[in-house]
Amino acid sequence: MEVEKFPRTARIISLFIIPSLIGIWMFLVPFSFNGSMNTFIGHFKEYLMSVLHFYMPFAVFGVSLSVVLSSLFSLCLKPRFAEKHEVFYECLYGGPFWYTVRFAAMVISVIVIWGDASVFGVFLKYAEMIVFHLVTRLLVLTLVLSLTAPLLLDFGLVQFLAVYAGPFMHPLFKVPGRSAVDSIASWLGSSSIAVVLTAKMHMNGSYSDREAAVMVTSFSLAGIYNIYAVTSLLRMNYMFTKILLTVYSTMLILAVIMPRIWPLRFIPDTYRAVPSAHHLSTAGDRHGHTLFEWALYRGLSKASHMNMKLYLAESAAIAMPLICGTIPLMITFGTFLMAIAESTPLVTMIAYPISALLDGVGVAEPDIIATSSVFAFVDQYVAITYGQILLEEAGKFICICISTVGLVNLTEIGLHVWHSTIPLSFKDMLVIYIIRIVISFIIIIPVANYIFR
Repeated sequence: MEVEKFPRTARIISLFIIPSLIGIWMFLVPFSFNGSMNTFIGHFKEYLMSVLHFYMPFAVFGVSLSVVLSSLFSLCLKPRFAEKHEVFYECLYGGPFWYTVRFAAMVISVIVIWGDASVFGVFLKYAEMIVFHLVTRLLVLTLVLSLTAPLLLDFGLVQFLAVYAGPFMHPLFKVPGRSAVDSIASWLGSSSIAVVLTAKMHMNGSYSDREAAVMVTSFSLAGIYNIYAVTSLLRMNYMFTKILLTVYSTMLILAVIMPRIWPLRFIPDTYRAVPSAHHLSTAGDRHGHTLFEWALYRGLSKASHMNMKLYLAESAAIAMPLICGTIPLMITFGTFLMAIAESTPLVTMIAYPISALLDGVGVAEPDIIATSSVFAFVDQYVAITYGQILLEEAGKFICICISTVGLVNLTEIGLHVWHSTIPLSFKDMLVIYIIRIVISFIIIIPVANYIFR
């Protein structure tokens, strides 16, 4: 295939470099404003919170009601836009589980605004904490992130980095070079994006069963904006850069280890279709360009297709899963699980081995961190919800890192995997999660001790 003449410098700067640098600046570069140090999206989020503070609980109810009505509308009338558009289909349908979660979230938001503490007791206490203090912040973050994240994700930075990462994927991680695109898409976007990409490539024969299983359990990384969101919910924005480096360094180590050990190592390299001949570009098919020129070309090819319509579509792809999935889940599971954790010994019993391990190495507030790590298997935001009761900064740091590096959660990864042909059972995912958590603690606890010594 012929490649057009390498683009001019002005075009590279205007379409690729400037939007990508703006995205990096918004997410990663802190600066002082009104006496506080934060990134652009952090300052913008705090400003919106201060302006909209009084109305936010009602906004949560309005969003919950809208999600329920939209889901019922789609289920009953099956409109063409919801059936054909992948993002709408994923978010507005979802089966009995998600319909129940969304309806329960709407009911809980009504109880929070108009309920009586003498009737609902401890349930109302946790529901108020989640709706008033967590979901309101996440709702504002969703608005801010959906408007800013496409600058980081959709103007060629993913494709630029993937060209450099591709040659290292198989020697280090036992997956094909083309998987670099999936990995970086999740890093700069979300793990859901990577799981969907992996499932499609598994179906068309680009990944074997083992490669697809490795990808969804080791490379569907927590996205930068997700890590920022959980960091913000525990009010640790000032530590964001250190948290980001710790999380991705830990994930990199885990990505090297996990494909080489049971159970991933022993999944057969069976293909569901004839293996695809497609490969990420190598030196032989760069059409005479250097690696750097080819990376720029790939990045610009992506950026040149962006327009306002696509930008808004990508914003919707970020916002809708959070609004239709994460927020209802956070309200419903967060409230019930926290009430169960306080009222019964069940979660404490499950978390006891982890708690004993953490206590043995001198970690402060081991019971809370251990319980959060159990909740993280359900969803990272549920783990952060429980982590609100942590008092120590080091404990919050560990909680944020563990909730994101565990990776194999049921609501974001599990449900996508079980709707695909990737051969991973609940038992497989539980075992992989436990192994990841144990190794992660070995890495993260010394880092936390060093930072907060």
